[in-house]
Amino acid sequence: MLFGNFRQRLLIEGIMPERALLRLRREKIAVYHVKKTGKTQILLSVKRKDAEKVFAIYPNVCYNGTAYSPYTVKKIGEKGLNRLPEFVKNRSGFLLGALLFAALTLFADGFVFGVDFVGTEVYAREAYATLEQNGVKPFSRYKSGKEDLICAQLLALDNVEFCSVKKSGFRVRVEIRLASFEKAKAQDGAMWAKHTGELIALTVLRGTALKKIGEKVTAGEELVGDWFSTESGEQVRVQIIARARIACVYEAEISAEDEESAFAAAYLALGLTEHDEIKSREIERAGEVFRVKITYTATESLNL
Repeated sequence: MLFGNFRQRLLIEGIMPERALLRLRREKIAVYHVKKTGKTQILLSVKRKDAEKVFAIYPNVCYNGTAYSPYTVKKIGEKGLNRLPEFVKNRSGFLLGALLFAALTLFADGFVFGVDFVGTEVYAREAYATLEQNGVKPFSRYKSGKEDLICAQLLALDNVEFCSVKKSGFRVRVEIRLASFEKAKAQDGAMWAKHTGELIALTVLRGTALKKIGEKVTAGEELVGDWFSTESGEQVRVQIIARARIACVYEAEISAEDEESAFAAAYLALGLTEHDEIKSREIERAGEVFRVKITYTATESLNL
C-alpha cells in the first residue's frame, strides 16, 4: 500500500490538451504538478494506482488499432522518491547481496585471521604463546581488553623496552622494540689513524701519545701506544682511552652524471661517521669528470 501512493509522471499529447485534464477531473483522478511543455503537450503526475485508469481512458493506439483517442499518453521516468519502488524492484538482488556482504563483514570483523609483527620478530614464538594464553589466536573471535596484560608479559622479556598490541582489520598487530644500547667492550692494542691530515687535537687519558698537535698524520699511522713508562723506565701495557681530531682534505676526479652524484660517490668513499664534520666542498666539471674537493674534520676515539 505504501508504494501505491507514489506518483507516476505522464505526458499527454493532443490538440488542446487542457480538455484531457477536464476528463480526468470528471473521472475523479487527482493530478499533480501540471505543466504545459508545448502547444500540444502537458506534463503531469498522478498516483500510480490511477495511472492505469488514465491509459484506460486514453488507450495507446499503437497497441489497439480499433480504438481511437484524441490524446496519447506516455509514461515519463519518475524522479526523486517516486523512483524508489522501481529502483528497489530492479536492484533487489544487488541490494540483498550488499546487505549480506555488510553483515558478513561486520560479523567477520570480530575474528582474528593472522598476526603481524612490527619492529622485531626475535620474540615471535614467545609472542604467539602469550597471545594464545590470553585467548587471542588465528580463526577465533578477538577478545579485547587484555592488550595491557599481553604487553606486560612481553615487556618482561630480556631487552624489550616497548610493546604494543592492537587489532587492525582482521589481523592483530604486535609491535616489539628492543633496547638500542649495548655494553661497550674495551678494545686492546694501539690506536691507529684512520684518516690522513693534520692532527688538531689529541686527548689521552690512558696510554702514550706518539704524535703532537700540528703534525701530519697518515692513515694507518700509530697515534697512541698501549703502554706507559714508569719512573724506572719500565713499560706497562694498558687499554688505551683516547680521542683525536684530524683536519683532512679529500680530492678526487669522479665520473658522474651531475654534481650531486659526484658528491655522493665522494662521501661514500670517505666513509665518514656521525662524529665527523664536513667543513666545505668544491665540485667543478672537468670534461667528462668532476673534480671534487672536500675539507672535513675526522674524530677518532678508542674506548672513549
